[in-house]
Amino acid sequence: MAGNFIDTFRMGFKRVPANQGAQVKLVETDYGNLRVLDTQGYKPVIINVPDGPNVIEHHEELIKGLATRFRVICFEFPGFGFSYPSSQYDYSLHKSADLLLNLMDILKVDKAALSLSCSNGFYAIKAIEKAPERFNHLFLAQTPSMHAMRNWAANTIPSVLTLPVIGQLANSFLEKKFARSWYKYALPKGADVSDYKERALHALNNGGCFCLSGLVQGLRKDSDSELNVTGVPATMVWGSKDFTHTKTDSQSIRTHLPGCEIISFDHCGHFPELEDTKNYVSLLNERLG
Repeated sequence: MAGNFIDTFRMGFKRVPANQGAQVKLVETDYGNLRVLDTQGYKPVIINVPDGPNVIEHHEELIKGLATRFRVICFEFPGFGFSYPSSQYDYSLHKSADLLLNLMDILKVDKAALSLSCSNGFYAIKAIEKAPERFNHLFLAQTPSMHAMRNWAANTIPSVLTLPVIGQLANSFLEKKFARSWYKYALPKGADVSDYKERALHALNNGGCFCLSGLVQGLRKDSDSELNVTGVPATMVWGSKDFTHTKTDSQSIRTHLPGCEIISFDHCGHFPELEDTKNYVSLLNERLG
């Protein structure tokens, strides 16, 4: 029995704040309304997605750095930030990939580079599997193989969240606690986590969501999927100071992306694209010519 109906029900009582900024809007897709920031224009496109409990606001510096050369589209997947999950969305690889392609169609994007991290990276790989001709490069951060991620989740995610219905109910009471504690472990020891935490809690206190249980359960059902992409260049940045991934083999991503280039950001934790935005932007500029 899937428990996602609980999140759909409780999000029905929330409202997205009216003042979202000139570049931010809600886009109606086949899987619900997505909160999207689009710098627009006719430059080459990069699609970027925050890794919850991060939201679009966490990516402001990254978006600004990329926007000098690219049209940047940054959106929150359903169940995170202000993209409320609908009954049509189950966090599966298949539907998440279709959602990404659906958003590209709506925004009239024929081809794009992708910049996603952690579990969102699997959605990106699946989307490329489905429509490789629509992507010119995949950039990942902290995304190992599905098997390695399953082991990571078993050691990192509270087991109660893996239980349908019970997990969603627990999540509804604990999401702010999860957000407060996550950055302590995800960022390097001694790092100042206040800005990350404040932005995440501001979103949650003002109608945002962090449906970690839905994500965990959705990916758990797909954990044996045989993802494989060879025709699109892939680069992964790995933050070596990520305490949650100390036992994770970064090289395992080559199970799905045999030709993936792996670059270590030795001073970074779970969010290397945010912790060292300058070098990350330089890397993307270099790889995309």
